Amino acid sequence: MSFIRILTLNRQDDAEEVFQRTCMILWQKFDQFDGENFGAWACRIAHFEMLKFRDSRIQTRILHDETIEFLAIAALPIADGLSERRAALTQCLKKLPDGDHQLIQQRYYDGLSVQEISDRLGRSTHAVYRELSRIHGLLSRCIERSLTEACS
Repeated sequence: MSFIRILTLNRQDDAEEVFQRTCMILWQKFDQFDGENFGAWACRIAHFEMLKFRDSRIQTRILHDETIEFLAIAALPIADGLSERRAALTQCLKKLPDGDHQLIQQRYYDGLSVQEISDRLGRSTHAVYRELSRIHGLLSRCIERSLTEACS
């Protein structure tokens, strides 16, 4: 998410949208991952998703393609620690309560849009985004704890 926040100039709504799109593509294309450097692969996908997102919102275009490319290259060192984070994420996903795990399942494994999930659950899209954001926070804190414990 840090990589994406850099590319979106830390605009929370934009970062969340690009993050959601990136996660979806990562799940859809995971079978194409060569197993070498997940972080670099994920960052590259995030970079392309940022470009697509920016193009879809042409009226709010702030940065030129070259600037986004520069930011993507500069942010790549952030991706170096992603392999350890991915392993921690796998463990943290297993710890989620069933309802949270089902929401993550629907969004990232089943590929449902937030609108489709909100329709299924009878909640507003805003409520679903809030739930996903809360779960992302739980997962983030769990990952940080796991990485801190691994360094101790």
